Amino acid sequence: MKRFADSHIHMALSDPDRAQRLLDTIASIGVTDTAIQCIVSSPKAEIVYNLSALWWKSKYDKMRIKVFGSVHEFDVYADIPYDVQVEKLLSLGCDGIKFIHMKPNVRKALGKGLDHPSYDKMFELLEKRGTPVTIHSGDPENFWGTGEGQSADEVAKGWTYADGTYLSCEEHYRETLARLDKNPKLNVILAHMFFLSEYRERAEEILQKYPNVKLDLTPGWEMYIAFSKDTEGWHDFFEKYSERILFGTDSGNHKDNNAELNRLVYSAITHDSSEFPMPAFPDKVIRGLHLSDRAVENICYNNYIRYTGGETPVSVDMAGLRECAAQMLKDIGDMPDRQDSARWLEMFLEATK
Repeated sequence: MKRFADSHIHMALSDPDRAQRLLDTIASIGVTDTAIQCIVSSPKAEIVYNLSALWWKSKYDKMRIKVFGSVHEFDVYADIPYDVQVEKLLSLGCDGIKFIHMKPNVRKALGKGLDHPSYDKMFELLEKRGTPVTIHSGDPENFWGTGEGQSADEVAKGWTYADGTYLSCEEHYRETLARLDKNPKLNVILAHMFFLSEYRERAEEILQKYPNVKLDLTPGWEMYIAFSKDTEGWHDFFEKYSERILFGTDSGNHKDNNAELNRLVYSAITHDSSEFPMPAFPDKVIRGLHLSDRAVENICYNNYIRYTGGETPVSVDMAGLRECAAQMLKDIGDMPDRQDSARWLEMFLEATK
């Protein structure tokens, strides 16, 4: 396949070498197009995430990069109306918008779901413009259990929801679908298969009811274990909806297994139904779905181009980006928890003057 798109990667603030290594790794294994999904909406998010992603988009030349920007919720820009934030992100060169709002720990901190009226004007704007939107809603079901089966990293990040202070998994679904009821023409991608890999019939019901909904294949590994339990059923599902499923890996510059994550997703949809060790998680065994060439090409490239606005990314407004960076540097001042961001802003302004 000459063209290959990874619709879902992350590039949190870190030293330039790690960011460069992430992009070079992805490009070296044949990815030609990718989308950086930004996160500034969670309590501990890096305030410069949108700006740093746009800078990499402007200067990296081995792949075409698109950026899904993120609205501010917990920092000095939280009071700016959401629709104004979105307009600014799109004017700077973002190709879409990412919402981490319905991840349980973020939803708990926000105290409101994406169906809240405060988001109405923003989603009306996104719907009218046809802007691609990625929504993370929920998490694997076992995260509401005892933590058994979770990695130490997942537990350390607080992704365990059994203490009674979090919404249920079902309530996350309800709020997300309520937003789609309000904005049925929203160009939306539900990340991680909407965590429905154990519920194929429900996934089909959602795709039938909401014709503008797409799903992405970004791991957790538990998704691929579930697919392996019903390879025939999922094979038919993927063939039927091959124009509404996108390849994604969740690769990031904080990970060391990005090439293996790519092989995991690709092998899961192309390998036959015999068992093989799961790439990136070799202690686990899965089976493939053995999809047709047509379905694989749709999932690995065509759908990304179709739903994100074509092959050519939106141009980055470098003058506007520098203006935002200079203002952000003033706004965060000497805040002790923002000094990594301040150093990045200083570096960026020096490098682009």
